[in-house]
Amino acid sequence: MHTDTRYIKQSHRFVFSLIRPLSFLYSRLFMGFRCRDKYRIEEGKPVFVLCNHQTDEDPFCVLPAFDRPVYPVATDNIFAGRFLGKFFSYLSLIPKKKGASDVGTILKINEYLKKGASVLLFPEGNRFYAEFRYYIAPGIVKLLRNAKATLVLFNLHGGSGVSPRFKNKKRRGPFRGSIDKILTYGDYSSMSDDELFRLICDSIYVFDSDSGERYKSRKRAEYLERMLFCCPGCGSFETLSSKGKYLTCSRCGLTAEYGEDLRMHGVEGYERLADWWEFQKKAVRDMPVEPGKRIFGDRGVKLFRSLPFTRRKKLGKGDLVLTDKTMSCAGTEFDVSGITSASVISGRKLTFVYDRNDYTLRGGKRFDPVKYIFALNRLDTAMRRNKTDKYFNLG
Repeated sequence: MHTDTRYIKQSHRFVFSLIRPLSFLYSRLFMGFRCRDKYRIEEGKPVFVLCNHQTDEDPFCVLPAFDRPVYPVATDNIFAGRFLGKFFSYLSLIPKKKGASDVGTILKINEYLKKGASVLLFPEGNRFYAEFRYYIAPGIVKLLRNAKATLVLFNLHGGSGVSPRFKNKKRRGPFRGSIDKILTYGDYSSMSDDELFRLICDSIYVFDSDSGERYKSRKRAEYLERMLFCCPGCGSFETLSSKGKYLTCSRCGLTAEYGEDLRMHGVEGYERLADWWEFQKKAVRDMPVEPGKRIFGDRGVKLFRSLPFTRRKKLGKGDLVLTDKTMSCAGTEFDVSGITSASVISGRKLTFVYDRNDYTLRGGKRFDPVKYIFALNRLDTAMRRNKTDKYFNLG
């Protein structure tokens, strides 16, 4: 395979030589992360690194394991802002729109690998909330075969305990990484597409609540309502609130403790967050929807419009209300039928695409974006019709 190693700029090598030790120090000191595995990338021989996605800081954990530049695929949301947009572009990070199919991203990854550069991809495309695996596109197999790159499957363990998606503060507990498998083109070229896809999926799937590890925090349940919005005791929506170790329903009084073992205690049948998650999906799928009536809503939500390489423009702050036909906030109304994709950024931001423009809704500390994405997958939206949302679909 012909490769052009000049594609990796000398300045990138220099910057990577700085980022690598800084990433190691940051992940070790602030995340307690450990990884003993190292991989030496041969000059001009591209490596395609696939990894499960547990924390916002995952790239800082993975990159120090490699001795040459590895270009991460990152959400295009981080490119908003003149300085950061230009800086990340200078470093040749590959932008990807969350919650949407992105042909441009696939072409860019293929271009990098064909020219001898290495790429880091989190194929789930999004941090998980409840230890269920996000949808992984089978097309990743074709991309890998076309590039003929070496495949490195990297595992993160404990991220959902140290830094769960709903958290306000990190917890104390083991967090580690390892290289699970290394396959050259010769190793996987004779495998069928199904075999290779299954190997990729199985290798990066991690269920931390089965590990037996403990994650300590006096406030470990706080902000669980960022992802849990339906009570399994009475079936009511938007009645759950958290404090300390407990999650409580204001309507029926149900109280559950989120344990150090990453399981819910005191609520039979919903010990796993994944089980509660599936219950919520069914509740939204089955809920009655009355024309023009409020489905979900929140107060004090900020609305922004963002474009790459420009500062986010704040459009206003006000009540967010979702009905069967519209989603409105701060005097701006969106026809839900025109929403083409939606996803969650960090813990309390909802980003969506409408009329080819990117918008972000940022709520308060206990704002839950999940309920809106579930509802948008229930309503007559473009994202539901086109089946572009593979993360929060209701099945």
